[in-house]
Order: sequence, then C-alpha cells, then structure tokens
Amino acid sequence: MKKFLIIIISSLLSFFTFAHDNNATDKDQIKDIIKQIEYGWENGDGAPFKKHFFDFKGARYFESGGQNVGLSDLIEHHVEPEKDALVFLSLDFSNIQTHVER
Repeated sequence: MKKFLIIIISSLLSFFTFAHDNNATDKDQIKDIIKQIEYGWENGDGAPFKKHFFDFKGARYFESGGQNVGLSDLIEHHVEPEKDALVFLSLDFSNIQTHVER
C-alpha cells in the first residue's frame, strides 16, 4: 500500500511540474510571436504575419484605417507599403500578461 501511495504522489508531482514547465514555455512562445509581429510592422516584413496569423476565407483584420479582407490584403496594403511611410515607427509592447488554460 505504501509503495502504491508513493507512486501516485510521485506521478502527481511529475505531472504538475511538467504542466508548470509547459505553461512557462507557452508564455515564452506567445511573447516571441509578439516580438516577431512587432518586427514585421516596423520593417514592412509580411513573413511573421503569414507564419502566425490565420488566413482563411472571410478572415477580417482591423486596424485604424478600417478593415482588411484576408491576410494578403493586410500585408499588401498596410504592412509592406507603410514601411516607407512610417520610417520612424517603433512599437513597444510592454507589460505583456498571458494566461494559458488547458
């Protein structure tokens, strides 16, 4: 009985340690994606958007000038051409708070 109890407790501790480590990893991945999108906006690079944003029929992306239908519309009409118009664009995402639920 003692061996069975020790095995269960060890399994639970391993599970919670693993879940906690993955949660930190998820948060780090989210922050990394935000940094990539920030780079894309500042440098007129559509690659991070294509990698991380959904692109499906009927997708809409909203920005201050209105909405874009589809990811290509956003990239081709805002991200890439505005690079030259917004030479001094510098985004600063701070105080990023994430919560991951499973």
